[in-house]
Amino acid sequence: MVDQTLQARTQAFNPRETGSDYFWYSHVAIQTLSSVNPNAAAIINLDADSDFYCVALSYQASIADAVLTEATNVLPLVRVQITDTGSGKALMNTPMPLTAIAGDGKRPYRFVRPRVFLANATIQLAFSSYVAAATTYSDLQLVLHGYKIYR
Repeated sequence: MVDQTLQARTQAFNPRETGSDYFWYSHVAIQTLSSVNPNAAAIINLDADSDFYCVALSYQASIADAVLTEATNVLPLVRVQITDTGSGKALMNTPMPLTAIAGDGKRPYRFVRPRVFLANATIQLAFSSYVAAATTYSDLQLVLHGYKIYR
């Protein structure tokens, strides 16, 4: 019984005992992205106290701030390039369609293995829209799901 309790404690996220915890990083939402304004950039500054292990990506967007429901969830025609300054590496060789690398909040894109972003690093996000004229995406946001291991 003691072994099971110890095993449960070491496998659980408990910042007081294991120095780890769930965490989500996101950037300030891109206000508008359209064929008129097709490019935007964002930065996520990671905390200095911990490394971040990213296990999934999700996104949220709306069209011209319309109300979203389950049936009207937007699939934005937007590409994104993710660059990790901590390692100096881009995570892809070319900007990828956002919907190919991120899902909605209920069905995020999950990584096979966690991707480590070192403490104090910056994650650079470059977005480019390939939407037809007259469509404007608003409040576009990419969320990195994962956990922190405190130093």
